Amino acid sequence: MMKHWLFTLLLSVLVSTQASALEVGEALPQDLHQELFGDADVVYVVDFFAQWCVSCRIELPEINQLFNQLKDNSQVRFVGVDVDEDVAVAEAFQRSLGLEFPIVNDTQGRVIGAFAPLGMPALYYVVNGQIKGRRLGAIPHIDDVIRSDIQQLGVSL
Repeated sequence: MMKHWLFTLLLSVLVSTQASALEVGEALPQDLHQELFGDADVVYVVDFFAQWCVSCRIELPEINQLFNQLKDNSQVRFVGVDVDEDVAVAEAFQRSLGLEFPIVNDTQGRVIGAFAPLGMPALYYVVNGQIKGRRLGAIPHIDDVIRSDIQQLGVSL
């Protein structure tokens, strides 16, 4: 009986989490939009990651390299969201990979709570406070995929 109750509770939490995940076309909460993604007509490439995520460790150097190639393009901004709860662990991980793009240490879960991705790594494209695209899970050659996605959103590279 106790196992059945626990299973029901866990299932309801999972379903409620999935129901709250931001979908393509949905708007971000206004405060988050203004605080992190406020520039008009800019494509924000938002990458959620953590040091325990093996796929993140593979993708992040490619994303960092693409950031360095595009950092002077005023139509594109990269924002990393490190979801590790320990800031020291998060910052050590970021340094170990030599990450240079802006990163939010989301130790309180505010940003990831708003997006509610269904796994890691998770990549979102935000324009004018609205989700314009997303990629979930490990993606080979993520830098090429991001470049293509950005171009499809109307940015000249």
